Amino acid sequence: MTAPARCAVLFVDDDPRVLQGLRRMLHAERHHWTLQFAASGREALACLERNSFDALVTDLRMPDMDGVELLTFAMERHPNVARIVLSGEIDPSAGFKAVRCAHQFIAKPCDADTLKTALTRAFALRRLICDHRMKALLSRLENLPSQPALYSEVMAAIQSPNSSCRKVGELIARDAGMTAKILQLANSAFFGLAHRIGDAQEAVALLGTDTIKALVLGAQVFSQFDSKRINALGLDTLWHHCLAASQCARTISAVEKLPRPVQAEAFTAGILHDVGKLVLAQNFPEAYAEILQRAQMRDRTLPDLETERFGGSHAELGAYLMGLWGLDEAIIDSIAGHHGPSPATPAGTVTAVVYAANAMEHLLSAGSPETSTRAVDPAVLARLNIADRFAQWEQCCRRQHQEAAGHAT
Repeated sequence: MTAPARCAVLFVDDDPRVLQGLRRMLHAERHHWTLQFAASGREALACLERNSFDALVTDLRMPDMDGVELLTFAMERHPNVARIVLSGEIDPSAGFKAVRCAHQFIAKPCDADTLKTALTRAFALRRLICDHRMKALLSRLENLPSQPALYSEVMAAIQSPNSSCRKVGELIARDAGMTAKILQLANSAFFGLAHRIGDAQEAVALLGTDTIKALVLGAQVFSQFDSKRINALGLDTLWHHCLAASQCARTISAVEKLPRPVQAEAFTAGILHDVGKLVLAQNFPEAYAEILQRAQMRDRTLPDLETERFGGSHAELGAYLMGLWGLDEAIIDSIAGHHGPSPATPAGTVTAVVYAANAMEHLLSAGSPETSTRAVDPAVLARLNIADRFAQWEQCCRRQHQEAAGHAT
């Protein structure tokens, strides 16, 4: 992913040695990025007011004004700035506060590649919101959820060389609501396991870490939203659709014999592909309820209506949010393109799989012939060079769908 030229980054740390190390680490980027350094939160505030930045990278533990105060200010006054924490061991109370105002967490010490990758991805996200109306939308949002803390811990545990199902299960068990959700999902018809799952550790062992990562992230994302406020959207219905689409994505990628990491990305993207709807419904409940009603009349597509009203669709907004959280580029592109992938999208990519999986789930759950014919666009299938495979995918997904329905009864 290539970052646009002259992106601006503000680094904040009260330790001059850290700032000096960052200067050396990113010296090669000086021709592409504008780098500025501040030795305190107060100094950083002045920088933010004087200049425009694309990213803010700050330590948390600083005297006078700590990182949480600085991040909160940036979130309120400069919402388009990507907010990244670069810190050592974090106090639990500070970490809980920071997760509400930070997009990503990077642990000290960190290597150059990790930091460059995080910043490059944050900069590249701007292509998703080039429309000035979408930028205005983002700056007006009352609530843009921050990366779930539990997901960050689960990811760290899974990637650790000393990882175990027991450790991951213990992390999930720390959150009663998350434990209940994971067990509910593990015992649902979607997975069709032979016996009831009684604890999180067993769920991790049977479902695998890739599935657990996606389920934890998806459940955490959905749980951050007020179901009463977004009543018109139907939180349970949307979650069911996203989980079913993720299963279709996994089935399709397995039929195509795609590598396991690609199958895992497709599953995660399937769960998260409609997260932009949550953001719109949470922050603009009345306006979005009206748009949903108009879309149901079938005179205009939902993405078209969203773009007309907000300057961008739920696909673009969801991709932007997941990008801020540091998810892989393949997942971001899949979310952005789940209604209309780029013509250059190859057939064997996660984006093509997720487009087909979303269309497939709508097709399989359609309540009428009219709805089913609108679920799949033959022109897109032809453009992606997957028209000849779609019938086989449909057969496999339909069988899986029927088995899940039979297991539920």
